[in-house]
Amino acid sequence: MQNKFAYQDTSFADQALSQSANALVIALGKHFVAYYKGLADLTGSPKAALMLGHAMFMTRVVMEKQATRKGGKEGWFYKTATDWTKNTGLSVREIESARKLLVGLGILHERRQGMPAKLWFRVDLDKLAFLLCEFSNTAYRAWSWEDRVIKALLGKPILFYVPFAWMAKSALAGLYMSTLFARLLKSISHKEADEAGWFLSEITPALQQLNFGRHALMNAREKLIKAGMIEEVRESRAKSRLLTRINLSDLPAQIALEASKYNSLSESNKQGCRNPTFNSSPKRETTVHQNVKQEFTKAQNYTSPKRETCSAETTTLSYKEVNTTYHHLHTDITPKPAPKTGDVLEEVDFEFLIYPDNLLPAEIEEVKKLIGKAQYKHIRHQLVLDEWNGQMARGSVKFNRMGYLRTLAEKEANHILMIEVGHQIQARRLLRQQTMADRSKPKSDATTTTINTPEKQQERRMQMTNLRQSLGWK
Repeated sequence: MQNKFAYQDTSFADQALSQSANALVIALGKHFVAYYKGLADLTGSPKAALMLGHAMFMTRVVMEKQATRKGGKEGWFYKTATDWTKNTGLSVREIESARKLLVGLGILHERRQGMPAKLWFRVDLDKLAFLLCEFSNTAYRAWSWEDRVIKALLGKPILFYVPFAWMAKSALAGLYMSTLFARLLKSISHKEADEAGWFLSEITPALQQLNFGRHALMNAREKLIKAGMIEEVRESRAKSRLLTRINLSDLPAQIALEASKYNSLSESNKQGCRNPTFNSSPKRETTVHQNVKQEFTKAQNYTSPKRETCSAETTTLSYKEVNTTYHHLHTDITPKPAPKTGDVLEEVDFEFLIYPDNLLPAEIEEVKKLIGKAQYKHIRHQLVLDEWNGQMARGSVKFNRMGYLRTLAEKEANHILMIEVGHQIQARRLLRQQTMADRSKPKSDATTTTINTPEKQQERRMQMTNLRQSLGWK
């Protein structure tokens, strides 16, 4: 194998690799959790460290934004098992094991309250600070949300992208994939990755960085390879090095497909009963309907069974899912300058692009003229059309569809377009194409006809003849 990391003038390939990595960063979005190796060392479990890291985040948000509300200063919040799986990638059994471990250490407190009863959680920050200082054999340092104090107690965090765990069906595999992606971004910025996307990924640093066992790391690598997320190969030399390549082309569409599954199962999409009835007043109807649970300013009593509930007020869901502004930790790896006049751009055949099904032939011709302008030659035409199609399907485009498409093309030309539903449309189309291709395959085994060709038979005869001669047989 040739040296993949010998310096070559591959500025165009590096730019293409950077754009693919940036597309994956955009697809991952806000679905990340801070993983602290210090928490894994303290608890002895990376899975418990993942759960505790997200619980600390929820505690901080509740204490800062809900300090004036009842229980806000204490940092109580509630989550269901589905919410934990969505936010951390842990399975139900892994969540139960991590809960027992954290509760046993006195770090995580639980209580049930409400009707129906819900399980609420709170992180004992003072207890956590005491255990961390005792574990590291240092003087006690009171807990504080200042960055310098958190860094002194927990160390530098690792950004764990939860969609990787969704795709690999494993939280540890998603955690290892997150470190590989961070290493790829660093390799691209230092020009240490080759044009095909191969980069160095040694085993020993990963074991030390993640606090994994060797068996757990091997299982994580196997699951990532089986899911088609990465490829691995070793160099053919005396001291071989492990090289890894991430499948950047297919991951954004797969992540969008997995995210749509979780969003379709979220509780916010479940419709509540519009006309609930009660035993004390079976004919009473609720005049105010909201898609969330309600609480009454006045208690219901049996003396006034016909009292209308027009004074119902909708409760906030701040404890469960807090609307927090996330500051994305990644920026573009390389700037994306607009193409110069003398650049040679690839010609796009607009006849082979896939347009929305609800367009008339005259409208399709108008779309071709719009996206075929000179200033839009370097944009991703199919992705812009998919984003336009998805926004129209979800009802975001009510007037002037061509103006909306022009706006998308302008943003893409200026490299500021944020894809929201385009990857989902692309994933569904690829799934349909794959299904149709599987149906069109013949029932006979194609490998049999390939193996039994005359060339293959002659090759086998030559191999058997050489083998007999080498063994001295006649």
